[in-house]
Amino acid sequence: MLEGARCVKLGPMPSLRGAALASTLVAACAPILGVSELEVDERDASGPPVETAPTASTSEATPPPPPPEDAGDPPDAPSSNVEKRVFVTSGAFNGVMGGVSGVDARCVAAADRATLGGDWIAWISADGKNAIDRVIHDGPYVRLDGARVVRNKAQLVTGVLTSPIDRTETGERVTENHLVWTGTLVSGIFSTDCDNWSSNNAVTYGAMGTLSRTDRAWTDNGGPGPGFRNWGCQTLARLYCFER
Repeated sequence: MLEGARCVKLGPMPSLRGAALASTLVAACAPILGVSELEVDERDASGPPVETAPTASTSEATPPPPPPEDAGDPPDAPSSNVEKRVFVTSGAFNGVMGGVSGVDARCVAAADRATLGGDWIAWISADGKNAIDRVIHDGPYVRLDGARVVRNKAQLVTGVLTSPIDRTETGERVTENHLVWTGTLVSGIFSTDCDNWSSNNAVTYGAMGTLSRTDRAWTDNGGPGPGFRNWGCQTLARLYCFER
């Protein structure tokens, strides 16, 4: 302990030697200032605050989970690569079919007998409604033997099919009676429909196609001959059936 030392207020002592001297003087003055040497030691030992690296947050410390692998489109997402089927009925009918719902029912019944599954409609125009507007899927459409009929819906109204629709619901190729009721022009719009598919009168008419053709005649063959643009509704003809 320094004798006779005066207790004075010390300014900053930046050097290491000055800091040691200050510690000694403060310790000597502790009894006068009313503090214990232990308190002085603790104050002096505390020193300047030590900077530490900031603690990483939870989001920084734990990396986010990797994104899931691409699982493709959801099951119900539409896809232009999904193939739908088309066939021509093995049975033939006159113009009395119970309206458009009755015509569709004939396609459904044929598919059910062949256990094809799926949901089916006829390529038919009726009561001013167009066949092309009833087709929902964009394509492609294939026969039951896998042969492509059209690559997309738009091709149906070009007057050019890739393959004829000449296979029935059982997959057999039609060899006789190539007539098909359509009520539809090559553009896919309404033509004539046997009074909304409710008449078998020989002087009431409906439009037909020919199933062996891949040109415009597949849906509108122009009638049976000179003077007859369409067909009498007593005629027996098949139906084109498209999967929805």
